[in-house]
Amino acid sequence: MYTPAAFRVDDPAWIFGHVERHDFGMLVSAAPLMVSHLPFHLVRPQGDEPARLVCHLARANPHWQAFAGAGAEAVAVFRGVHAYISPTWYGQHPSVPTWNYDVVQAEGIATLVEDPAEIAEQMRAMAAAYEPTPGFDMDAQPPKYMDGMFKALVGVTLTVRHWTGKRKQSQNRPQADRTAVAAALDARGEHAAAAALREANGIA
Repeated sequence: MYTPAAFRVDDPAWIFGHVERHDFGMLVSAAPLMVSHLPFHLVRPQGDEPARLVCHLARANPHWQAFAGAGAEAVAVFRGVHAYISPTWYGQHPSVPTWNYDVVQAEGIATLVEDPAEIAEQMRAMAAAYEPTPGFDMDAQPPKYMDGMFKALVGVTLTVRHWTGKRKQSQNRPQADRTAVAAALDARGEHAAAAALREANGIA
């Protein structure tokens, strides 16, 4: 991912927080070139162990075959808030339109998880994160039904070897322009995009 120095984020706390907030991402493989849109669960680094991203695919989705055997290189992409930026909001001219956005990219080796117990653990983590209380109780479902579900799924673990964080939030513009853009986004009702710009630039 093209990441000029002004937009690069190396802070693991921000990167991991972004992934956890925007955990419906894209899993991309090169051979074959395929993309799957999936919810991910981030397992943060522990000791010398690198971070892992776990997800699961329908067995009917041929994408899982890319990771059979020893696994394969893959990328997971997590896009956050984004917004169109009009040059009419700038004080400095000439200027052209652009787009502001936050994104994190994780590169590593993806391997398969076919143990039903591990797939069940992934599903429990997802339910714990999203279900209301009381909500779906996986362990209360008929065992035969769940066994069939697990057989229809294939887990994937992406062991991350490199993270890239990017916040393209008008850092290359004069301070007055950044403030004006945030105000214009707020006026248009894009409050999350305005807040991201202010946070990235330390604007109160």
